[in-house]
Amino acid sequence: MIFIASLLFHPSLRFLARKLHRRLPAFLLAAFTPRLRGKAPMTTRVELRKVQVVDPNPSKFDAPIRLHLVLDVFEKPPKDAIDVTFTWSPVWDFPVDQELDEMEVGPFTTLGRHEFTIESDPPNVADIPDPTGPTALIVSLKYQGHEFLHIGYNVTVTCEGDLPDVFTSADMLTRHIGKCYPKLRDISWDAPSPATASPSDSDADSTCDSADGPCKRAKRETEAQS
Repeated sequence: MIFIASLLFHPSLRFLARKLHRRLPAFLLAAFTPRLRGKAPMTTRVELRKVQVVDPNPSKFDAPIRLHLVLDVFEKPPKDAIDVTFTWSPVWDFPVDQELDEMEVGPFTTLGRHEFTIESDPPNVADIPDPTGPTALIVSLKYQGHEFLHIGYNVTVTCEGDLPDVFTSADMLTRHIGKCYPKLRDISWDAPSPATASPSDSDADSTCDSADGPCKRAKRETEAQS
């Protein structure tokens, strides 16, 4: 009995334990069946191959923000779409963070390489006390509430001419999206969602079909399976 039990714990001999599974006594089956059959959610590796600013850089402050991303997905593709959010975050004015846009990309139905372009509205300059201060642009990619890619940019905003006391227009402002700082995390596509309840497929689709809503679906330009 001790020899058989040791087989169940030894990774290199586990295939022998499976063959003996039907011949084990009932008390050993009850003790070791979870080890033989239980499976944890598969952790998937995602690699960011490329991210770049699509539009001229520097550009006008009130111009849309467009980024092109290239991702490699290994081991298992997700079943649902990916949620993307853009956030404009002045470093010294945390209360005036602006969520610029949110959208969906995908779903990525195949393993391998996926390329897509995402576009966000610019920030509202009237809501920023000093738009020329140090600023971060944050792009977050989440799957069912779990963030697996966090992209941060340093942004420099310059003003042509004298700084006004209050900015009511972005005509004098130019932005430069600088160095990129991506952070990747392994993701289990089939892990439970942190939300207590998830909307149905029809509800999820309807949130991005309205032209008046804050959400829009990003266009996937190309997709290739490696």
